[in-house]
This record gives sequence, structure tokens and C-alpha cells, in this order.
Amino acid sequence: MIAHLKSSTKGELLIFSEALIWSLFPVLSILTFSTLPPLFTAAFATIFSSFFFAIVLTYKKLWKECSRNAPWKDIFLCSLFIGCIFYALLFTGMRNTTAGNASIVLLMEVFFFFLILGVLIKHEPIQSKQILGGICMMIGAAFILFPKSSGWHSGDIFIFFACMFTPIGNYFMQRARKSVSSEFILFVRSVISGIFLLILATFLEPMPSQTSLISSCAFLFVNGFLMLGFSKILWLESITLIPMTKAISLASIGPFFTMIFAYFILHEKVTTYQVLGFVPIVLGVLLLTQWQGRLENNYR
Repeated sequence: MIAHLKSSTKGELLIFSEALIWSLFPVLSILTFSTLPPLFTAAFATIFSSFFFAIVLTYKKLWKECSRNAPWKDIFLCSLFIGCIFYALLFTGMRNTTAGNASIVLLMEVFFFFLILGVLIKHEPIQSKQILGGICMMIGAAFILFPKSSGWHSGDIFIFFACMFTPIGNYFMQRARKSVSSEFILFVRSVISGIFLLILATFLEPMPSQTSLISSCAFLFVNGFLMLGFSKILWLESITLIPMTKAISLASIGPFFTMIFAYFILHEKVTTYQVLGFVPIVLGVLLLTQWQGRLENNYR
């Protein structure tokens, strides 16, 4: 049924599906931290995701894409900026913050996507409705984050800086997607980042016990196969159909679901400021969904 929809609509549906799945990521990661250090959690979850992509590549018979003609430079750069730097900072930061806070600070990706892709390198033109939608979302994020009596958690700073690297990584990933499949890009990215994170964790964190690894397997499996696996395919496919600045803005609805999951699973309280902050965020989503820029013809 989705195949008969126009490209922009398909891209929006993929993004909203990805946002719903990804909203569980901070909750599951924080649950895993009770038995595993954050960098080891990132490393093993990423390695699990590489097995997921290997299975998909085998099923779809896409291993032939591993050739000299593959866009190796773009794949390596997206692996560096997202798989290595972003995930290392993100998982480290989530150790010292709440699931709700982590999802809210991740909204800074919207700001950096517009700043880097729209303003600095002018990769995607910015429309007036797009600007207004982005501003609404940033106001909503500020409304939620800054009034908290507890202020900034130390982990928020790591997550804030992590957000700076995703626009560049997605830019190279989008370029690579023109030549090879999403699954192949994400498989290579998972292998590179998994090895990097495992080496980094070995130097910076205590080695987890066998008991800790066994007790964490279920969370690592779900994080690897569903969060870092399936949801990333949805994301990469969506940014081939709609502009990245629009995609990241639409995905900003994710913190709403994260706070719901965190409330029921982690028993994190939802404040009045957090609820009210989602009013401008939802308004921003509506503005961006209505926007039909001329660029969308290039994402068909």
C-alpha cells in the first residue's frame, strides 16, 4: 500500500515510524547501563546490528555491492562521524542523564542540521515555513529543558556535542545511498564503528564480567537489531525521499514517545513544562509536513 504513495508522503511515514522505534532507545540503553558500562553497551549493540544487516544483505543478495566501485570514502566518513564519534559521545552522555532529558537534548540535531546543511554548506535551501517550523521546535525544546529545577545533567553536554556530528555524517550517507543500498552502508558502518567502540571501551572502561554480558544480551539484541538496525534503514530510506532538514525536524516528535516510555518503564516523572513544550514542537511538525519544497523532486 505504501508503494502507491508519493515520495514525500512515503518519506514522512518512514520518518514517523523510525521516530517511534528510536524513542525507546534511551530507555533501553539506560536499562542496560545497570550491568554494562556505556561504551561497551554501544560497542556490543553496534556489533549486534552488523549481524542484522549481514542477514538482510544475504536475504536480498546484495553482497555484490562490496566492490571497488562502492563509495568507500563516503561510507567511511559517515561511519566516522555517526558510528564512531556520535555514538561514543551519545552513550557516554546517557550514563549521566535521564531518558527524557537525553531525547530532548537530541532535538539539538534539528538546529545543527539547519545550521550546517542549510546555512553553512547550503546543501538544502531553506524555505520560510521550514525556518518557522525549526524555530518552533527549538522553542519547545528550550521550554522543556531549561526550566527544570535540576538544570543540566553532566551527560547533556556530551549529547549536545554529539549532535554536531550527525548532519555531516548523514550528508555523506545520503551521497553513498545514491550508489549502494541502505543495508550495505549500515553494515559497513556497524562493522567499523563496532570495532572502534570496542577498542575505545577496552581502554577507557572496566572489562564487564561474563555474567553481566549474559544478563544484558536481551537489551543488546533489541538495541542492535531494532534500534541500530531496522530503525536506521527506515531513516536512510527516508532521506532519499525527502530533504534531511525536513526529516530530522519531523523525527523530533520522538521525545514525546520517549517520555511516555520512560514514565512507565523507568518511572521518570513528566513535568508540566515538558508537556507544554511539545505544543510548539507539534506545530513545527505540522508546518514541515505541509512544506512542499521544489527539492522533493530530487528525492524520488
